Amino acid sequence: MTAFDGNLTRRRAILASAVVLLTLSPAAALADARWQDLGAIKAAASEWLERRIGSDRQDTSVEAGFLDPRLRLPACEAELEPFLNRGVEVDRATTVGVRCTGRRPWKVYVPVAVVTKADVVVAARFLAKGALIGPDDLRLERRDVTRNRSGYFTSVDAAAGQRVRQPVLEGRLLTPVAVAADKIIRRGQSVTLIVNSNGLRINMSGKALIDGAIGQRIRVQNSSSGRVVEGIVRSPEHVEILVQSSRGVFRREG
Repeated sequence: MTAFDGNLTRRRAILASAVVLLTLSPAAALADARWQDLGAIKAAASEWLERRIGSDRQDTSVEAGFLDPRLRLPACEAELEPFLNRGVEVDRATTVGVRCTGRRPWKVYVPVAVVTKADVVVAARFLAKGALIGPDDLRLERRDVTRNRSGYFTSVDAAAGQRVRQPVLEGRLLTPVAVAADKIIRRGQSVTLIVNSNGLRINMSGKALIDGAIGQRIRVQNSSSGRVVEGIVRSPEHVEILVQSSRGVFRREG
């Protein structure tokens, strides 16, 4: 076979392939149009769940997972309807249902990943049990908190000054259960009772009846009257007394 014959054969093969493609393309396009676009199903599931948890939450990302590309569902002429089955809660791995209520109804379930991240407090070094936490012992890091059930701190200042209840390894998330507010007032200690009422500040001497940490509510006794009242620990020496309002609700004046 000459070179000319070989080129002619190749040209005929290319031409035949082009004719086949031109013949099948309209039919293939028509066949594709009969089936629901799986990308549209995944988009409907993820966008719906994103709106449900709050589209303004920039710390949360939502992404639809895998759908078998061999799945064939009739193209839905109605709007796709995402939903959650009864009792299903939004979690890191959430299954969102998507249904079509058109003339040829169907229903499919889409796995959707939900990831929430936050700047949280972690241990900058090993924290031994009983240690008093200082600001240098902590640092902020961006972490995935989607499945966190123990809570976390978002401010170093909020965690500093507390006492370690259980050892925390370097780099580990600091949880509220791992620490306890350090008691700065002890039972029987003499304290200054502060009352802020109508712009006036009144100081009285008193005695703490229980131990107390900063911001904690404790019972104290007025040394002059002997009356027992409740107050909030403000410093190692000061307790701010809660003043009862006219409605009978304790409130802090000032």
